[in-house]
Amino acid sequence: MSTREKILAATAVIFFVCVVVWAVRTTPPTPPPIEKLEPPTVMEYEGNTLVEEKDGRIIWELTCEKMRLDMLTQNVELDGVSAKFYQRDKETDEEKTWELTAAKGVYYQVNKVIHVEGDVVVKNSDGAELLSDKLDWLAEQGALIATGNVKISKDDLRAYGDMAYSQTALSKFGLLGNAKILKGVKDDDEATE
Repeated sequence: MSTREKILAATAVIFFVCVVVWAVRTTPPTPPPIEKLEPPTVMEYEGNTLVEEKDGRIIWELTCEKMRLDMLTQNVELDGVSAKFYQRDKETDEEKTWELTAAKGVYYQVNKVIHVEGDVVVKNSDGAELLSDKLDWLAEQGALIATGNVKISKDDLRAYGDMAYSQTALSKFGLLGNAKILKGVKDDDEATE
């Protein structure tokens, strides 16, 4: 092998070694594994309204300052609740409304139950008013259950108890626990005397 062939062979070997070193040194490191991101299970909304309809007629609508929807259970937590319930009186065929306010609540979408608590006030279009600590509206049964410091008033009637319930489209109520009914009362001051 001549000197020239030796120089070419040595250059080829050096070039090959340089290419191998360059390839090894410039290979990027193995990227870290991609983390699986879980989507949030709770969505939060401000000032939203829920509406329940039956046969094209609104049964109730509920508005709140803030709501949180749990995507897994479909339950909706509510803050600053304001609701309106619509019912047709079977005797007079009049549309009656009930307006409800409460500090907070939960709407259980699976069984259509609305639970509210904290300064619960319910007023109807006939002038009746119900106050309680907690209230459950069972939409499927058309029933209402109020618990804790219940007071019902209309005209000159005042009724008090630990629990009130209605299964007659909110037109008649029953009282349980320390029930007291006063008739002929002109104002709330008379009822406490």
